[in-house]
Amino acid sequence: MDEGVTAVRRQFPARIKAIDDLSARSEDFREICRDFADAQSALQKWNVSTDPKRDERVVEYQELIVELSKEIEGALDASVPPTAR
Repeated sequence: MDEGVTAVRRQFPARIKAIDDLSARSEDFREICRDFADAQSALQKWNVSTDPKRDERVVEYQELIVELSKEIEGALDASVPPTAR
């Protein structure tokens, strides 16, 4: 399984079926998942960094993760037929 999809499955455990279904048919969704995993990885690195820009970068990656989470949730919501909600 794609590491991005795995990261999204960990973030949204209640939506694993929808994540698996959408990732199986959408390259765009898989790309968002990869971006999400990359942002989480970068945040972990910046959290332990001694670089003077550490705090600034941590905030930037936290904000990026929030935005990507919203994008992922929106894609998942849009992929479920209204009658199934």
